[in-house]
Amino acid sequence: MENRNFINGEFINSISNSNIAIEDPSNKKTIANIDEALDEEIDLSFEAAKKAFDSRVLLDMDEKEKSKMMRNIAEELRNFSKEAAVLLSRENGKTIEQCEGEFIGAADMFDYYAGLTDKIESKFIKSGNDTFNYTLLEPFGVSLQIIPWNYPIVLFARSVAVNLVVGNTSVVKPPELCPLSSNYFGKVFEIVGMPKGIVNIVHGYGEVTGRKLVKHKNVNQVVFTGSPEVASEILKETADRIIPCHLELGGKSAAIIYPDADINQAVESTVKGIFKPNAGQICVAMSRIIVHPKIKDEYVTKLINKTKELKVGPGNKEDTTVTPLISDTQLKRVSNYCKSGVQSGASVLVGGDIHDNTEGNYFTPTIFDNVDPYSTIGQEEIFGPVTSIMDFQNDDEAIEIANSTDYGLASGVFTSDDQKAKWTAERIQAGVIWHNDWFVDGINLPGGGYKKSGYGRDGGIEGVFSYGQTKRVSKRLSV
Repeated sequence: MENRNFINGEFINSISNSNIAIEDPSNKKTIANIDEALDEEIDLSFEAAKKAFDSRVLLDMDEKEKSKMMRNIAEELRNFSKEAAVLLSRENGKTIEQCEGEFIGAADMFDYYAGLTDKIESKFIKSGNDTFNYTLLEPFGVSLQIIPWNYPIVLFARSVAVNLVVGNTSVVKPPELCPLSSNYFGKVFEIVGMPKGIVNIVHGYGEVTGRKLVKHKNVNQVVFTGSPEVASEILKETADRIIPCHLELGGKSAAIIYPDADINQAVESTVKGIFKPNAGQICVAMSRIIVHPKIKDEYVTKLINKTKELKVGPGNKEDTTVTPLISDTQLKRVSNYCKSGVQSGASVLVGGDIHDNTEGNYFTPTIFDNVDPYSTIGQEEIFGPVTSIMDFQNDDEAIEIANSTDYGLASGVFTSDDQKAKWTAERIQAGVIWHNDWFVDGINLPGGGYKKSGYGRDGGIEGVFSYGQTKRVSKRLSV
């Protein structure tokens, strides 16, 4: 696979002569090197993106032509999905099935937004009998996407597909921990004949290349998915220049399990919500479980049994259910959080430490009980296969606990009472609420955060409006 930067419609040789070593998290071995983009490459990428935007190649492209191009992108992504999944699994650690699903999901996004190219309509606004007023959705210009390592392919597609619809050109920085598979996009763009400069892919470390990208004079929008700490630095940098930002940040998602819940369903959802998706390295992981004492014992017993059945191992093994963490740094981070949980008085029911397989970055699926909601593990995002169980005595207390963190990305409610579910959903401060299952999602559904989980929406038609700005045109009619 290509290990170069993709700029102005082609992969280019390194100018900086600097590169980044990519490690397989399942065995900590270097699998490849990728060119690092520094000043020269960064300038070239923005020059290409600005030139493409100023040329109006996207804005003036016929809607049917644009839709066809996007559907061709989707088709080629599907063609590469099996091949690319193997590479993504090696550099990211996820199961091959999950990795293939990422590429298929990316293809689905291009297909979905291809169907919206001719559906972004102007709105007529009546204001008296002597005026004619209408609105337009217009692009910002050059949009910078900084992509996280946990779902690098689908989140690449999520931003770029919408930009194509709205008319922004893109400079994309994939994550330095697993950048190789993102270059399949460049290969696909070449195959479908995408006009030069519309999408540029540059690689590098966040603290070096990422900072330089955000500071670049030609940035017109920043789209960032990652930690609130990094987002804060981005906001400080963009504030003086009044550059709009679109942020999806951390989460500390709570699941409230009421006494009338289907316990088996709640248990299955918990395993799916915290352990199976990328070893808990997902911002909407079910990291807090708020359960009523009436059903707690049965729920916990069944959850422990299910958790002990999980197989920890590399992503290329068919029986693996819990994959390695992305890096040794992340492994130590999760381990330190678990030590903090023990020190705070929480009880370890399962796991709690680094897995016996020390060849890679493996952590044992972990369940804490008797967790103080205001302790470190009850408040902070761990980003690993670790969940915390908390009790509640009444409905108001459950809501209070659910809303007690600085995050508000996703939450869930388990109950057979639809009115109780509605009451709960209206009171939880989160952008997404799931009822009786976890990860009930679709491309046409909007998602985004409250509080420190960010702002802006992705998915569906709402996602389109987060990548553009509204212009009003008014005309005085002759009388």
